[in-house]
Amino acid sequence: MKVLDFVDSSLVFILKHWKEILIIVLAALVVGKYRSDYKQLESVYEAQQASLEAQIDGLKNIHERELIRRADALEDYKGALAELERNYLESQLELERSKREYREKYIEDFSENEDALIEEIEETYGFENAP
Repeated sequence: MKVLDFVDSSLVFILKHWKEILIIVLAALVVGKYRSDYKQLESVYEAQQASLEAQIDGLKNIHERELIRRADALEDYKGALAELERNYLESQLELERSKREYREKYIEDFSENEDALIEEIEETYGFENAP
């Protein structure tokens, strides 16, 4: 009998306060849903942090490789520049030697024959000699 009285009084209480009970149940569901969503957001945030750290590590590796490639390219450039400078200086020396030999040849060829020198200059440069 006590159980039936308890069930009967519980039904009366539930029917009398069904709105309040519904509000409490819905509030409990909302809090449960909120906690579930929060846990999901937290796991997404952690996954995003791990992904960003992986991306940063990847970018650091790419940056290091790029710095190494740039240093290698700079060394290659310096070597090529040194080679060009050396070739330029060699060609300048060769040009000076060639000019000196040419001048010596002209001086030797035309030192005793001024008329031949005048004629050569007139043919080469198109000048008219005005004695």
